This record gives sequence, structure tokens and C-alpha cells, in this order.
Amino acid sequence: MSKKIYSNNDIGKLLTYIPQIFLFLLASLLVVISFFIAEYQRSHDIKLVKEQQKYIKQKLLSDYINSLNLKINTYLQNTEQELKKNVYILKGLQVNISSTKTLIDTYIKDIESKKDIKFLLFDHNLNTLHGHSIIQNLERLIFNQANDPAYMKLTLLYLFSQGQSSSFSWKDDARQTIQLSYIEKSFDEKYFIGAFSSVGYQEKLIENAFLNSIRENKNDLKNYYFWLYNKSKRNAFNVDGKKKWTIAVNIKNENKIFHSFSKQAITIGITQKSDFVQDKIEEINLDYIKKRNFNIFIIIMFVFLLMAFSTLFSSFIKGIFASYNRRFENKNRQLKRLKQRYELAVIASNDGLWDTNLETGITFFSKKWLDMLGYKAGEISSYKEWLELLHEKDKDKIEKTIHEYIQSNQEEHLICEYRLKTKQGSYKWILARGRVFDNHEKKRKRLLMMTMDIDEKKEATKHLKMLVKDEIAKNEASQRLLIQQNKLASMGEMIGAIAHQWRQPLNNISLIIHFIRDNVKNKQFQENMLDAYIDRAKEQITYMSETIDDFRNFYKPSKSRSTFEVKKAIDATIDIIKGQIRKNDITINITGDPAYINGYKNEFKQAILNILTNAKDAIRSEKIKNQKLKGEIDITVLKKNQKTLIHIFNNGGNSSLEILERMFEPYFTTKFEDKGTGIGLYMTKTIIETSMNGTITAHNIKEGMQFNITI
Repeated sequence: MSKKIYSNNDIGKLLTYIPQIFLFLLASLLVVISFFIAEYQRSHDIKLVKEQQKYIKQKLLSDYINSLNLKINTYLQNTEQELKKNVYILKGLQVNISSTKTLIDTYIKDIESKKDIKFLLFDHNLNTLHGHSIIQNLERLIFNQANDPAYMKLTLLYLFSQGQSSSFSWKDDARQTIQLSYIEKSFDEKYFIGAFSSVGYQEKLIENAFLNSIRENKNDLKNYYFWLYNKSKRNAFNVDGKKKWTIAVNIKNENKIFHSFSKQAITIGITQKSDFVQDKIEEINLDYIKKRNFNIFIIIMFVFLLMAFSTLFSSFIKGIFASYNRRFENKNRQLKRLKQRYELAVIASNDGLWDTNLETGITFFSKKWLDMLGYKAGEISSYKEWLELLHEKDKDKIEKTIHEYIQSNQEEHLICEYRLKTKQGSYKWILARGRVFDNHEKKRKRLLMMTMDIDEKKEATKHLKMLVKDEIAKNEASQRLLIQQNKLASMGEMIGAIAHQWRQPLNNISLIIHFIRDNVKNKQFQENMLDAYIDRAKEQITYMSETIDDFRNFYKPSKSRSTFEVKKAIDATIDIIKGQIRKNDITINITGDPAYINGYKNEFKQAILNILTNAKDAIRSEKIKNQKLKGEIDITVLKKNQKTLIHIFNNGGNSSLEILERMFEPYFTTKFEDKGTGIGLYMTKTIIETSMNGTITAHNIKEGMQFNITI
């Protein structure tokens, strides 16, 4: 998909509307953000007010409960002082209990009738003189017993053990009561005098302290009031702030702040007189609305000013664009005319063209170039994209060649061939010629290349090379076939050689078998002797098997080139015909340096075999003329200037000039028709020169002939 080209009118519209749209979206975003910020602040302030009110109520209630406890403790302390006072008065009246008993009884009855005080008198023998009911109550509290003389004695003994000036607080958790007492010894220490307060209910003490506090109006607050709920009586006081008792089932809930006296089943709580918290929340909400409206107003005014400034700035920029656009259009018309002239020149040359800006990588491709590869205008527009079209095998080489040419500051033209990918996905051969142009600062600025389609020429050349290669392959196959035929032609002679090499092992095996047969019943012929002769027979059989393997490997054609040692290959060849060599009383000597060559090993051995066979036949023919002749074949291997030289000499006499000139021709032989085919030395020359990339010559030397092989 091609990119849209914006006109001057399009740019003007963009400058006009894009800033306005952006500012509108910005204003909307700011309004939303300010709304969420204000809403968060409002929720936070409301939550803070509620938490503050809750804390205030908890603090006020805690202080109020502490004040009630202080009043109850003060009441109990006053009661204890009153008990001490009456004990001291009674102790003062008691001088002689027998003479003043009437006076003491009268005082006790008078005090007990006027005040909520009970007296207890008992002697050091634990005899109760007054206050049996008090002892019975203490017996129940301490031992949970009633009217038991033994436990009454124990109760008096407990009071006696506390010594002089003892104060007690007697609590009955089951009945929720409390009773105070103060006990002293008489002056003569014969009696114990005790004063006990009346039995008071703890529930009543709390209620009285609360009621006194409410009625005294000392704890009234401006916005709060306290209330009391008695669960056991199912009634409440001051729940509506009217300071009176009302029937109530349960006035506690999660929204109320209260303190429970669980043992006394009493709850004291605090309530607001008016819902001023809601008034505070309404005040916060109104303030939130004012702030929100103010923020929106500020945002709108700010965006309005920005839009006005944006409009003025857009008009200014559009004026500048219009001025530059007019000048650009003039330049563009001039450039268009120059381009048309340039394209006419390129069309006349019938070449494609591409022009690369070396600084930006932007590349212009001519219509001819695009048509050459099937592309349309705009599909390839940069040097980097052109590199991607190069064939993988050409890419690194061409990129390196162009880079080195640009850096070298050469004046001559750059010429190179490469393959480019067409629109259809195939590759086409291109011949490119061009050069680099400098800018005014003498820096490499542009690379201009003219290209020619040479794909058909390349294909024709490739086809011709393939035809030549096929013909060469066919020729090599024919030569290999001739080599194999040569091997088969000498098969009969080789079978004779095998038979000759097997004759001695077979004779040895026969002798071993007859020896075993003649001695097997002999008591002196032991089992270890039998094993030894069997091992000898096995050695002969192994030798025969190796002989067969050597011949089989020799006649197996080599399928690929390999590196091998020359002297070892020659030794292996000699092993094939060593029986015939011995039969004709011929000596073979090998001397020289270790040398390695790369080629077809078995074909090389076949070439050596052909030369050795011809040498053997020449020596045998020469012996007919000279029976005293001792046949010799000398083989020398040398390394010289990274080449391997092989000299093979035999003393079978010299050859005529005609034979020397024609001995390597096919089907040329000096033997009778039943003795030779005439292709042995021809195949030797073919193997050495074609397969091994070497040379072979022959010449007379002394009283014999020498073959020279160079690989």
C-alpha cells in the first residue's frame, strides 16, 4: 500500500483542525481528571469528619465513665470513714463492758436505726456478742455455708487473724452486691468491735452515680448527651435527652458509641443532640461543587486561550508553507523538464538506471530498470532494498566490491555482474557499469549505475558449458569403460597368475593333510601337534584368501578421487603379477622418496600394471635372443617442485622410432593378434593424462626402455 502524498491544502487543514481536536481532547481529559481528584478529596474529607466525630464521642464517653468510677470510689471511701468513726465512738464508750453494756446497746441500736450501719462484737474466745446476722452473711460469702456453728467459728477466726484496724470490702459476684467493714480491738484487747455498711447493689451504685451526674447537669455538653440502659430491667434513662426513664428492649447498635458494665448488665452511651455531622457533610458537598465548577471554568478558559493562540499560529505557519510551496513548485517544474531530458537519454541507451544518494540511501530507479525486473514505481526505493534483491551467492561479494570502490576514490568505471530477484521470484543476470560522483566538498555523494539484462547470454553460456561438461563426462565414461575392458582382457592372464600363486599353498595344505592322516593313530602324535598343523593349514588358506581380495580390489573401479602413497600403490600392483615375474626370472627394484598424489588409485595401479606387463613381455622376448640375460625392472619415485616423478626402466631392449611414436595409440600392438589388444598403453596414457592430470613419455636408454610419468 503506497503512502498518501499530502498537498498544501491538506497540510493547511491539518494545521487548522489537529490542534483544535487535540485541545478539545486535552480539555475533556483535564475535566475528567479534576472531577476524580475533587471526588476523592470530597470522600476523604467526609470520611475524616466521621472519624473525628467518632473519636470525640469515644473520648467524651471515656472521660465520663472515669468520672462515674471516681464518684463511686469517693462514695465508698466516705462510707469507710463513717464506719471508722462509729467504731472509734463505740470503742470510747467501752470502758467496762459489764457496767456499760446498757449504754453500748443503746448507742448501737440508735446508730443502726438512723444509719445504714450494722455492728459486730465478739471476744477473743470467738463468742459473738452482737451481730449474728452479719456473721451468717460472711459465712455464706467465704465458705458458701449457712448457720453452721463450725464455719461460723472459722469466720470469726479469719476476722481475728487479720489483727487490729482491718478494713474489708465484701463483694458478692452472684448477687452483684458490695459491703464495707472496719474492725478494731478494744482498748483492753479482749473484744473486737466492727462496723459494717448496709449491703449495696453495684448496679444501684452505678445508676445512682449516673442519675446524680445527669440531674446535677455538670456533664451536659453542647452537642451530645449521655444515656443509661439497664438490660435486666429493660428500661433506659435519658435516651432521648429528656432525663426520664423509658421502656426499651435494646438500644445498642453498631452506629452508637457506648460502654458496657457486663457484670451489672448496664450500658452507658453517648448520642449527638443534633445531626451536625450531616450538616458538616452537606457543607463539604457544597464546597466540592464550587471547586469543581471553578476548575471546569479555569480549564475551559485555558483551553480557549490555547485554541486562539493555535489558530493564530496555524495561520502564520500556513503562510510560510504557501510561500515555500510556490518556490518549490517552480523548482519542481524545472526539475521535471530536466528529468524528462535525462529519461530520453537513458531510453536511447536501452539500459536501466539507478541513482543512489550515499548519505541517505534513497535510490531512484528508472522505468527501464523497473520494467527489466517486473517492478512498479515505488516498490523499490532505497539502496538497502536493492541489496535485499541480490542473490545470496552474490550479495556479500557485490556489497564488498561496491564498498571498496566507493572508498578507493577511483576514476575508472565500476563494472560487475550479479543476479537480481524479479517480481515473480526468479533471478536474472545483470551487467552493471557506473561510477561515483562527489559533492562540492569532495565527498562521495551519489552512485550512478547503468544496467543491462544479460540473462539470456548467461543462460546460453551456461547451456554451452553444460554441453561441454556432458561431453567430457561421456568421454571419461568411455575411457573408464576401456580401462575396465583392458582389465577384463587381461583377466585370463590374471587367473593364470592366481593359479600360480595358489599352487604352492595348495601343495602345502595337501602335505599337511597327508601327514595328519599318517600320524593321527600314532600315540606320540599329541593334540597340541594336531593344533599346530591345523594352524599352518589355516595360514595357507588365509594367504589364498588375501590373494583373492587383492585381485578383487584391483579390478574394482575407483568411484572418487583420493590421496594415496605412490610406492605402496606400486607394491600392491607388483603383488598381482609377482608369480609371473618370478616365473620369467625378473628382478624388480623400487627406490626413491615417499610421495603422495591425489587421483583414482585403482586406475593408477592399472596404468602401472600395463607398463610392467609390457616390460615383462619385452624381457621375455629378449631372452629368446639372449638366454643369459637377467631381466631387471628398476622403478624410481622422486619429488621435484611439488610434482611426483616416476621412472620405470626395463632391460628388454630398445624399440624402433616408429614404435616409440605410435605405442600410445589405440589398438596399436607389436604382438600377435591372440597375444594383445593394443589398448594397454593407450589406456595408460589416458589414465595418467586425463584422470591424473599428468604426463607420460617413453624413450630408449642404454639397452632398454624407460617410461617417465609426471603427476
